[in-house]
Amino acid sequence: MCGRYVNTKKIDDIEKRFNIDRQENNELSISPSYNISPTQYSPVIVQNSTKRIIKNMHWGLIPSWSKDKKFSSNLINARLETIKEKPSFKNLVDTNRCIVVANGYYEWTQTDNGKQPFFIHNNDEFLPMAALWTQWQDITSFTIITKSSDLSIKAIHHRMPLILDDNCIELYLDHNISFDQSYKISESLLDYYKVASIVNSPANNDASCIDSLDIS
Repeated sequence: MCGRYVNTKKIDDIEKRFNIDRQENNELSISPSYNISPTQYSPVIVQNSTKRIIKNMHWGLIPSWSKDKKFSSNLINARLETIKEKPSFKNLVDTNRCIVVANGYYEWTQTDNGKQPFFIHNNDEFLPMAALWTQWQDITSFTIITKSSDLSIKAIHHRMPLILDDNCIELYLDHNISFDQSYKISESLLDYYKVASIVNSPANNDASCIDSLDIS
C-alpha cells in the first residue's frame, strides 16, 4: 500500500515538468511536505477539457454517493487488480483519472526491533503516481492506485503505487483513452534507504524525515 508520501516541489517545477498552463493555477498555493498523510490536502494533476491543471485534493476518496466523509479513511488506495469491480472506483477509471505529484513515498518493514521505515524514490526528481478523483459535496478527493511490488522493492513491501513513466502521462490524463490502455506495467527503477522513526507521526514534517540512516 501507500500510506505516506513526500512532495517538496514548487508550483513552477510541477508546471514545467507536466506541461501545465500557468494561468490556470494563479490562485493555487502549494507548501512542501515531507510527510503527507491521509485526510491531508496535496497537489494532484487533472486534465480539464484540453488543459491540465493542478488542484489541491483531499487524500482519501469520498464516493459521490457516500453519506459522510468517514468513508475516506478506508479509501486511500485502490488495488489495480480489482479497481474495475469495486463500486467506489469502477465508474471513475475512464473519466476521473489524475496524477499525484510526489518525490517518493514511505513504507515500513517489520524487524526484530519493530517496524523500520524506508523512503522509496527513483532517480528522477518526480515520482508520478496514478490515481482517481471524485467530488463529494464541496470536497474533491483522490485515491492512489496500487499494484504488486516490483522486484526492486519486494523485500520492503508486497504493494506499491502504480508509477507512470513519461510515455504514459499523456495517455493517463486523456479521457478518450480507455483505462486499460492508459498505463503500462514495467519494472520501475526504484531505490530506497532507511529513515528515522520520526516519520511514524504525521506531526513530524520537515527535511529530516527523508534523511538517510544508511549514511554513517
